[in-house]
Parts: sequence; structure tokens; C-alpha cells
Amino acid sequence: MYRPRSIIRLILFGFAVVQAPLIAAVVTAIVQVDRLAQASRAALIEAEIATQQSRSLVEQLTEMQRALGQFYAFGGDRAFHTSYLERRANFRNAVDNLAQLNLTELGREQLMALGEEEEAFYQRLHTPSGEPSERLAEENRPEVWAELANRARIVLSESSKLIEQQGNYTTNTAAQVQRTLLLQAAAVIPATLILAGVFVILITRPMREVGRAIRRLGGREFSEPIRVHGPRDVEELGRELDWLRLRIQELEHQKLTFLRHISHELKTPLTTIREGAELLAESLNDKSPEEAEISNLICSSSVHLQKLIEDLLQFGKTLEIVTDLKVTEAVSMRDLIVSVAAAHKVAATAKRIAVEQELEPVHVRGDENKLRIVLDNLLANAIKFTPPGGRVWLSLSERDGYAIVDVKDTGPGVDDAEKEKIFEPFQQGRAEYQSSVKGTGLGLAIAKEYVEAHDGYIEVVASTVGAHFRVAIPIAGPERKAAR
Repeated sequence: MYRPRSIIRLILFGFAVVQAPLIAAVVTAIVQVDRLAQASRAALIEAEIATQQSRSLVEQLTEMQRALGQFYAFGGDRAFHTSYLERRANFRNAVDNLAQLNLTELGREQLMALGEEEEAFYQRLHTPSGEPSERLAEENRPEVWAELANRARIVLSESSKLIEQQGNYTTNTAAQVQRTLLLQAAAVIPATLILAGVFVILITRPMREVGRAIRRLGGREFSEPIRVHGPRDVEELGRELDWLRLRIQELEHQKLTFLRHISHELKTPLTTIREGAELLAESLNDKSPEEAEISNLICSSSVHLQKLIEDLLQFGKTLEIVTDLKVTEAVSMRDLIVSVAAAHKVAATAKRIAVEQELEPVHVRGDENKLRIVLDNLLANAIKFTPPGGRVWLSLSERDGYAIVDVKDTGPGVDDAEKEKIFEPFQQGRAEYQSSVKGTGLGLAIAKEYVEAHDGYIEVVASTVGAHFRVAIPIAGPERKAAR
């Protein structure tokens, strides 16, 4: 199958193909209108000639009668007879010219009768040699001339009708041409629209494939190769995108490998530092309080650093398996929330925070462990940012095919400028909170990855008091392929 070398050539070729029916229709219309104009002009000229020649018949008959009368009255003057013969020649010439025109049926009958009667009349008035006959005076009767003149006038009248007839013919021809052009337009316009639609598809389809490929790269879907069909330059772009896919996949793998290795390598010395700092602090607690305080500071810092490393490991695993879900057909979201709330009961009690629950029995198709991590991160954040004596609300409902989980607290809330950035890795809100260990800014990023892996969404809902996070998980589960 022929493939254009570039998208520009495809566009130009499509433009030419789409324009071809329109150009053909315009050329056809011009030709038909020109033919109509020529036919109308010829018809008008023919009608004018017929009228002129018909008038000439009447005039020549009158002159012929007058010449013969003068010939007889002046005792056979040859000049008058010659004038008669000249007039008769003009008469016969007009008859012959009219016979070649498109007269009406009555006009043609009268013309033929006029020509025959005049010829017979001439034969009676002349000898075979063309000399005036001795019976000229007897045969040259007025009633014969009146009969000939009457037929000539009928021919003239019918010739005048020829103008009207030709006008009707032109009108009918114009109407026929109009119908033909309308039929052509009715055929050409849909054909042009169909061709335009075909080329729009041919041109936009590879662009859509490129767009889908770019969105797949943005969504870190690197498993399937990128194939773009279309002109050669667009296919070459598709091969470049596939190379980019492999390169990004390689870089992602290198990044995750680096995170795992560096985290693993750091955990062992950190554990040693933490345990040594704890032993040193215990031994110096009574002997040297200042040195014991320094040891406790080293211990708490090592705990913080160890938590950062664990979060890095968890985030690396999250990036690696967001599309590798172990789907369970019926996960009880209410049981998950109750279990997660029970796990945080000690932390909430220590800060005198009341955790209220309003849960409907909702089951979803999803990865139970990932959903538990999402709920755990949201509830941990709510307790961490809620001041002592505050409240946290957990609600679960079903709406439009989604399990809706709302987590609200009475903390400082989330600024409007931070609503989008707060879900990015290592991003933390500017709100103050009380905690022994500073966070890493990965909890919400991990939650967002897990929720989107289930084809759901997580968002910050506008609230006048505290923060309000909402998670929506499709009850039917993710459409993407699950791990087995």
C-alpha cells in the first residue's frame, strides 16, 4: 500500500482530491452555460433571419406585381421585365433561405405552397425560353397575386412566432441545465464531504496515535511498544517515541535500583548509630545530663533518617507496582476503615482526638493492601495535623458507581495554592503540626499513586474548618490488567 513520505504531502494530496469534484463540477457548469449561451444566440439570429426573409417575401411579391403591371402598361418595355426578373430572383433566394431554417410546421407548409404556386404562375406567364408569354395579360390576374401575398403574410406571421418558440426553447434548455447543475451539486457536495472526512481521518489518526503514545509515556505505561501508522515521517516519530519509551523505562529502572540499593546500604549503619546512641544515652543519663541530651538528639535524628529511608523504599515500590495490583473481587471498605482507625487509636487517644465514623457497607473490586495504605496515610495525616482535643471524621458512601471516602479534621487545613502540589512527592504543606518526627512528604504521593492505579481519584475538598480529603474508588475495579 502506498504511503506518502510526509504528512504535508498527505495534506496536499487530500486537498487536491477533495477539490477535484468541485473543479469538475465548476468546469461542467461553465461548459453547459457556454453551450446554452451559444444555442440561445444562434436561435435568436435564426429567428431574426427568418423574420427578415419573410418580410422580403412580401416586399418582393409587391415589387414583382408592380414591375409586371408597368411592363404591360408601357407596351412591353424590357426594363420593367428585367426589374421583375431581378425581384423574382430575390424572392426565390428568400424562399430558399427560409426553407433551411427551423420554421413552424404551418410556416413550412405555407412556404412550400408559396414557392410552388409562384413557380407555376411564372411558367404560365413565360415561354420555356424565359420570354413573356402572349397570355401574360390574361394570366396576370390580381387574385393570383393576392393569394401569393396572403401566403407570404402567413409565412411572415409564423416567422414572428419563431422568436417566441426559440425563447421557449431557451427557457426550457436553461431549466434543464439548472436541474443538471443541481443534480451535480447534490452528488458532488456529499462526495466532497465524504472525501474530506476520509482525509481528515487519515491525517488526524496518526496525530491521535502520537497523542496517545505521549499520554502513555506521561502515565508511565512502558510495557507495550509504541506503533504509529501513517505517513513515513509520522511513523519515524513513532519509532522515536518508542526509543524514548525504552530510554525512560531504563532510567526508571535505574532510579528504582538506586533507591533500593542506597536505602539498603544506609539502613545498616543507621541502625548501628541509633542503637549506639540509645546505649550511650542510657549510660550517661545520670552521670552527664548534657552529653545524654546530645545522645538523645542523635538517636531521634537517626530515627527520623531511618523513617525517611523506609519511606523512600516504600515510594520506590509504589512507582514499580502501581500497575501490578493484586485484585480481590470484594473488598469491604467499611471493614478496612474500621481496622485502620483501630490501628491509630493509641495515637488519637494520646492527643485526645475523637475519631467519628459514619460508614455504609460498600464493597469494591481492588487491591486490599494498597487501599489500606491509602486510608492509613490519610488518617495518619489527619491525626498528625489535628491539635489536641480536636476531631476527625471518617465517612463512607456509594455514589455513581464509586465508593466515596471522606476524611475531615479540625486542623489548620490546606491552602488553595497547595491543593495540587500537596500530592507531589516530597511536598509538604506549610501548616504547623505537633509531631515527634517530621514527615517526608511521600504519604499523599503514595496514596495518589495507589488510588489512580485503581482508576479512581483523590482530591482536596474546600472546607471552612480543617482539611477535607476525598477518595473515590470505582466499585467495578480498575480496567487495567491486574497482577496474578
